[in-house]
Amino acid sequence: MTSTISEPAAGHKARESAAAWPARLGRAVIERRLTRDKLRVPRPSVPLLHRQRVTNLIQCAAALRVTTVCGPTGAGKTIACALWATGHASAGNIAWVSLDPGDREPGRLWSHVSAAFCELPAASDLAGDLPDPDDPSFPLRLTRAAERLTVPVTLVIDDVQALTGSDSLAGLDQLVRHGPASVRLLLAGRHLNGLSVARLRVGGDLAEIGASELACTAPEARAYFEMLGIELPAEQLDELLARTEGWITGLRLAAMRSGPDRAARVPWRITGDEPQVADYLRDEILATQPDSHRDFLLRTSVADRICGDLADTLTAGKDGSAILDRLCRENVMIRPEGPGPEIEYRYHPLLLDLLRAQLRRDLPAELPLLANRAARWQAARGQHADALRSAAAGGDWDFAASVLAEAGPELLLPGPALALEPVLAAFPSSRFTSDAAVAGALAAAGLRTGDGCATQLHLDNARAALDSCPADQRPMISAWLQALQLMHAITTGQAAKAVPVPHQATVSAGTAAEHQAAGLLSSATGVVALASLRIADAREALDHARGQLSQGGRAEFLARARGWSAIAEAMYGDCIAARNLISATEEDGGGGDALAPRLARIGAVYLHLAKDETAIARRLLDEHEATGTTRDPGASVAETLATLAKVRLALCQGDHGTARRLVTRLRYDALAAPDGPYHAGQASWRDGISAAARAAGGAFHTELTALDADIALGEDDLARAKLVVARATADDETRRLASLQLAAAKTQLAEGDSAAALSTVESLAAATSYQVTLLDRISALVLAAIADRRLGEAGQAADRLGYALTLAEPHGLYRPFLDGGSAARSALTVLIRPTSQGAAVAARILQRFEIRPSRPAGTPASVPLTGSELAVLRFLPSHMTNQEIAEALFLSINTVKTHLRSVYRKLGVTTRRQAISSAGRLGLL
Repeated sequence: MTSTISEPAAGHKARESAAAWPARLGRAVIERRLTRDKLRVPRPSVPLLHRQRVTNLIQCAAALRVTTVCGPTGAGKTIACALWATGHASAGNIAWVSLDPGDREPGRLWSHVSAAFCELPAASDLAGDLPDPDDPSFPLRLTRAAERLTVPVTLVIDDVQALTGSDSLAGLDQLVRHGPASVRLLLAGRHLNGLSVARLRVGGDLAEIGASELACTAPEARAYFEMLGIELPAEQLDELLARTEGWITGLRLAAMRSGPDRAARVPWRITGDEPQVADYLRDEILATQPDSHRDFLLRTSVADRICGDLADTLTAGKDGSAILDRLCRENVMIRPEGPGPEIEYRYHPLLLDLLRAQLRRDLPAELPLLANRAARWQAARGQHADALRSAAAGGDWDFAASVLAEAGPELLLPGPALALEPVLAAFPSSRFTSDAAVAGALAAAGLRTGDGCATQLHLDNARAALDSCPADQRPMISAWLQALQLMHAITTGQAAKAVPVPHQATVSAGTAAEHQAAGLLSSATGVVALASLRIADAREALDHARGQLSQGGRAEFLARARGWSAIAEAMYGDCIAARNLISATEEDGGGGDALAPRLARIGAVYLHLAKDETAIARRLLDEHEATGTTRDPGASVAETLATLAKVRLALCQGDHGTARRLVTRLRYDALAAPDGPYHAGQASWRDGISAAARAAGGAFHTELTALDADIALGEDDLARAKLVVARATADDETRRLASLQLAAAKTQLAEGDSAAALSTVESLAAATSYQVTLLDRISALVLAAIADRRLGEAGQAADRLGYALTLAEPHGLYRPFLDGGSAARSALTVLIRPTSQGAAVAARILQRFEIRPSRPAGTPASVPLTGSELAVLRFLPSHMTNQEIAEALFLSINTVKTHLRSVYRKLGVTTRRQAISSAGRLGLL
């Protein structure tokens, strides 16, 4: 019975097995084939460029125990690893495993890893010792078995992100952490979340190749398109690389657009909302994310840059930072953007195109609300360009105009202007004339680009629309419109005619924008004062400007005000303040402003001229000329002041011809300026001097007249000096200016009229005028002392000279004494006793008198010194010993002594002091 019953049963099973056998055999064949495919190095089916740069990176990195190749989907990770593996497969020590979701089951994963090891010739001896893949201890037992390898092998595991959150990942993590040096791992995937690589990174056992290394360079992109037979000009290739950010799949998709109708569908204009690109991004990026993350990406796409706080504002959530960090770590085409107190992220341009197109399609009613939320958040944090773009996207032009009221001055700066100007062009044209903030911003843009006509037109429109501004913004807008008007006057050569604004009553500064507006107005007022050589006014205005701009948030504006202040302080004679301002500008590199370092250099020229360091001043002027010019507002004033410094340097060096040519050029430039006396129909520039002085506030043209008188006195042409001074002092307004009074006193002293000279400079010496600079006052005291001494008032003269030395000593102001000539030298020698308080300063000044050249600059010396003798001679004023000179010149002391004897003989002197004095008179020092 058993057999009877069992026989049919056995026969049934046999028939059932026979029927199922083909299916089981087919599954086994399929599984073996799939396994072979997973263990085979992938071969691309489309033409791809072999990027040797990336292959070399992997080759260098693979020398370490663990190498990771991570990047977004389509970044070329698999192809890069495959090309490297193919190129090095001949060694027989590279195994490959491609992962899929099925490998999340540990037994399946380790069976594939085991099979990959068994195919390696170097690991053939280990095949029998490998444990069962279903054994939970497989990773550790594989590690122990692999320690017997005599040569290192490399296991490439692709698509590691498929294991995220699975038990398989924990086993792979054990292999990563505890694997022997003989087993090198090359892990490729979008991310490696869950693997413990931090300790390996610190220990130097980890090499990382990321998205930036995988991105295509311009030469690689060019080679790729040439391989496909597509020719792209350089500018179009640059545009394509900017759009794709070197994403290799983006280049592939762009190439796919270029078909027979490529004239209409050019590859470099690829966008993320095109069907082919959108399909790829949806399938490979968005479809891999949960619904909550897709919604997060959609709502936050209104902003060009996103951070956790802004994301929470847009999504009404609380975990924006965590989501952004996760998306970034998972390489969802999001990357961190620049340093800052809070990490900001930026979406890939093509992904941003897709998200925004989908936002417009799926949530059209929410788009204005999201854009306005973003705009207000960005504006509150000073991100003006982003706020303007967001407000424009939401169509909120009133709010955009209020942002522009604060951001308008930034259009003066080349960097911010690049971001602001495109948004400015998007404003409705009706606001160009009806909105003061918009018109003012357009005026600032015209001023920066040098379009004077457009600047004036927009300034007129802004002033006309000022009354319609919101009451809380009107003072601030008014202040920076006045600043723009002054800057426009400076740029067009009419700075001296501009009416300065009292900086104390410009705007009640509270916010950063109000501080900025007040600071810009004070700065422009200071530049106008400098252009007219009203140095005291300039110092006060620029000091106020620095205080305001230090709270205004723009380092460029502060750096420029600091540069102008350095010039004003140096021209005043406060060398301590000037040196501090110059040092601050040098330390911060000018705050990113192109004009600030040039201004600081001009200030340094005036500083060294006041200290009689003419060689340094000459070098700085040469450096200034070598750097060229800029188009910034105020650059013309800076160049005028630099030319004025050249005049003073030429006078210091006795080069009167050069000084005269430069003065003539300055006068011509001033008179040829728009609305100047030349254009006003004056008979000649000589007859127009007084009129020009009145129109310009007098100081600049009077300075040129004073310089004319100094040149004439330097050439011993007393008659000409008297004529120049007489013509200028005929005008009541210019007669009281310090530079002309000093020139007149010098002329009167040269003529022998000491009483008149004393009367001329008495008020300057007492500093009764607000505009008298420290240099003016010291010069006046020196001239008054000379006059007093000639009038027999030796005590009074000594007091004046002592006071002048007291004023000069803290700043090292030697030039006013040297300009007094031989009379000042004689007074210092006779009137300042060795026990006097200013005796040390007087001694240093007298030494400078001894080494001053008595010939015009450029006249060759008549003493035939050799180069070595001249080198030794120039060390003598330093008071170094012969041994120290020898060490400085890398000579023996006997050689130095030989050169000195020859120098003394040729100069006809017998002592070092005589040699210094003689060489100075001959211009050799």
